[in-house]
Amino acid sequence: MKKQFCLLILLLAAHWATAQPNKAQDDSLIRASRAKTNDLIADHDIRGLARYYLHDYVRISGTGIISIGKDSAVAYWAKSFKDHPTISYVRIPTEIIISDNGVLAWESGTWTGINTKSKGGTYAAMWSKQDNIWKLQSELYVTLTFY
Repeated sequence: MKKQFCLLILLLAAHWATAQPNKAQDDSLIRASRAKTNDLIADHDIRGLARYYLHDYVRISGTGIISIGKDSAVAYWAKSFKDHPTISYVRIPTEIIISDNGVLAWESGTWTGINTKSKGGTYAAMWSKQDNIWKLQSELYVTLTFY
């Protein structure tokens, strides 16, 4: 009976340990996704960017313009890239916080505009893990520096 109890405790501990979110791994995955989205913006790859957005993605631009939905974000990028062929943005995360249950994350950092009217500022993003893949739920940009 004592051996069975110890075995049960070990099995429960192993199950609990594997059920906990791996915050360091999730942090790395989000940082890698952010780096990839920076590359996709630099390449003007709208299709690639769209893979990182949830269907109901919300974006508030550095000047306060709100777009709701993945389709709106795609239309925004299409117009931006058409109107400004050399435009790009780089976002650098300074903090990523993973929720206790491992399904939501907060990212904050700084952004820089390249060949844009605004030079840069700060941003915050909400990530949601669905089917073990991190996708953007929302982003808020604040322009703090202008050319």
